[in-house]
Amino acid sequence: MTTDLLDRKLERAFAHLDADDNGVIDEKDMIALGSRLLTALAEPADSPKAAEVFRGLTDFWVDLFNELGVGQDQKLTPEQYRDGMTRLYKDGGPAYEKSFRPMMKAMLTVVDTNGDGHISPEEFHKAQLAFDTRLEPAAADALFERIDKNHDGYLSVDELLDAVREYYTGEDEDAPGNLLFGEL
Repeated sequence: MTTDLLDRKLERAFAHLDADDNGVIDEKDMIALGSRLLTALAEPADSPKAAEVFRGLTDFWVDLFNELGVGQDQKLTPEQYRDGMTRLYKDGGPAYEKSFRPMMKAMLTVVDTNGDGHISPEEFHKAQLAFDTRLEPAAADALFERIDKNHDGYLSVDELLDAVREYYTGEDEDAPGNLLFGEL
């Protein structure tokens, strides 16, 4: 059972994944997500970082489809996506650590365009554009500051992973991670 807040967040995430806007997600949508991120952040598609992103997306996709008992060549409806994400990741159990966290870590490593191990405000803004969050710059700045728990002016991959976990599993209305992909 999910809450209204978690349902809204999962609906928003589904809309981001549905690259061709046809109301279902499939393998092509997952590839498009990875490609969109790599293009927006000027990461070469044949780089080791890109390979990690696509490996992470594939592992996530396989786990989600296996949980739902759906063939990997099939399409997921919004309801199936919500049910699968809830069953696999809501409580942050072994599936979260096995496939979801590594996928997100690979993506966030690409966001760290200069490879210094931290996400700068500029890199964060580029990622917000890549994910089409439609956050106004001031709102993105405020979100950055809320996620930056140690207030050093940069986001560690772990700080961002905490926000991602809040987004996909949290039920706290005031959690900063709720805005990670735009207003709900």
